[in-house]
Amino acid sequence: MSKLSATASARVADCLEQRRCLACLKPARRGRMIRGCHERCYRATLRGASLGKCTLDERVAEGKLLPANSRNRRARNPVTRELLKRGAK
Repeated sequence: MSKLSATASARVADCLEQRRCLACLKPARRGRMIRGCHERCYRATLRGASLGKCTLDERVAEGKLLPANSRNRRARNPVTRELLKRGAK
């Protein structure tokens, strides 16, 4: 996975601070956010990747998608929390 450039990391930090979608830069609504994007923007990105217009790594490098392993949500389910603690040891 490629690293973020200075402009891409600034874009990500700005969008997360202002609660905006990384892809379209519109404010986050009550709907589901996936990897820093509205659900619709994320699905559009996946469609573009499947058509060969871009790759997910390119979108991450541009600052228009969070990496897949970023921990932007905390686990709420008690069983999931327990299993995550076991894996950390």
